[in-house]
Amino acid sequence: MPKGRGGPRSAIYAARQDRNDVAAAEKLSTSNGLVTPRNGQSVLAQGLAFKAYEIEELVDVCFFRPLGFIVARCAAAFQLTPTHVTVFGALVGIAGGAMLYDQRLGLYGFALLIMHGIVDSADGQLARLTGQATELGRVLDGVSGYLTHGAIYIAIAAGVIHRGGSGAILIWMVLAGIANAAQAQMYEYHRHDYARIVVKGIAPSDDSAKVTSACMKSLYGRYLATARMLNGLHVEVESLITARSAAGVVREEDRARYRECFYAPVRGWNLLGDNMRRFAIGLLVYLGRLDLFFAFILLPMNLALIALWLWQRTADRRFLRNSVTG
Repeated sequence: MPKGRGGPRSAIYAARQDRNDVAAAEKLSTSNGLVTPRNGQSVLAQGLAFKAYEIEELVDVCFFRPLGFIVARCAAAFQLTPTHVTVFGALVGIAGGAMLYDQRLGLYGFALLIMHGIVDSADGQLARLTGQATELGRVLDGVSGYLTHGAIYIAIAAGVIHRGGSGAILIWMVLAGIANAAQAQMYEYHRHDYARIVVKGIAPSDDSAKVTSACMKSLYGRYLATARMLNGLHVEVESLITARSAAGVVREEDRARYRECFYAPVRGWNLLGDNMRRFAIGLLVYLGRLDLFFAFILLPMNLALIALWLWQRTADRRFLRNSVTG
């Protein structure tokens, strides 16, 4: 935007963008060698803003992130907030999920779910590009995902019953929903920890104090409690890193050791991300067998969850053992 136009609000927004371009470049040029900007260019100049490039899924790098970046830049141009984009994405996701009620509309529903994935990528990129990334935004993004999956599950179950299927599908729907929540939480938890500790060099901490709304603080508290219950041994890893940090900054040795121990498991957790469920829906729509979606969540996805949990636990023990001897 040219200088002298757009008023004080635009000037403040432009200044914020400049600050975040510099901050983003500084974060990416860290000594751990995770990402090297081309010729010292900022993230914006390179076209994308990744939470942690090295653990991104290939389909995100090549498809969802680039398109999400375009949406994020358009939203920024209209001075929309990440919350606005999150709410819009939730509406798109709910509409796409609802269409799965009728298998004849399945492909349209799948297309909307792909659009939801693009918008879901956009809100996080917008938050990082404009310096508006918050723990509350992370929770709202999770709520948007839960609403979308709720619409998917209810629509598929209702469609099966409408076509003469057994009401027992509701039991499978609930069980699959619980499994889905656990899978998604483990996926998000470990990716977030990796980005925070390795990429940003920030020690894990309880950020609930930053959430001012009593309702959201309670929601965030339950989210953290559940995540820690599922990741008991990894909480010890976090506590050790925090105890050895200086003013919240992770020691370089711990960053390097964390990357060495957890890079592979975190890449493995990508199997439990939304992309796998989206592609399963697309395949089942094509085959005309959406009724098998709950079986997909309960069998192969849960087997992957168990295998990854055991792998993660082994990596946790390795980190703790090396930290004691190191």
